[in-house]
Amino acid sequence: MRNNSVLKNNEYLYTPSQGKGFTLLEVLVALVFVAIVLTGLVKGVGENVNNANELQDKTFAQWVAVNKINEWRLQNLFPAISRTTGEQMMGEQEWYWASQVIKTEDKNIRRVELSVYKDEESRNKNLQPVIRLTSFLSKPI
Repeated sequence: MRNNSVLKNNEYLYTPSQGKGFTLLEVLVALVFVAIVLTGLVKGVGENVNNANELQDKTFAQWVAVNKINEWRLQNLFPAISRTTGEQMMGEQEWYWASQVIKTEDKNIRRVELSVYKDEESRNKNLQPVIRLTSFLSKPI
C-alpha cells in the first residue's frame, strides 16, 4: 500500500501528492526563460564593450588632431596649400594623420582639415577616418 493512495469502494486510488516539487515542463520553461535572459545580457555587455572601445579610439584620435593643430599654432606656421601626412603615438598606439590645407577668401587665413586614422593603409587609401577636425590658422603677425 502506498502513502498517497486512498481506499475507495475496495479499490486503491492513486492521489498525487500536493506541492512537493516542480514538473518537468515547469523546469524546462524556467530554463528556457533563463537562457533567453542570459543571451540578452551577454549581447548587451558585448555592445557596451564595443561602444567603450570606439569612444576610446575617438578620444585618442581627437587628441592627436588637436595636438597637431596646436603644434602648428605654437610654431607660428602659416602652412602652404598642400596635403601632408604623419604619425603620432597616443595611448600606446601609433596613429596616422593626413592634413589638407585649403585656401580661404581671406589671404591671411588657411583652412586645415586634419583626418586621423588607426592604420597607415586606411590613410593611404583615403578611407573613413576615426575623426576629422577642421581648424583655421592665421598668418603670424
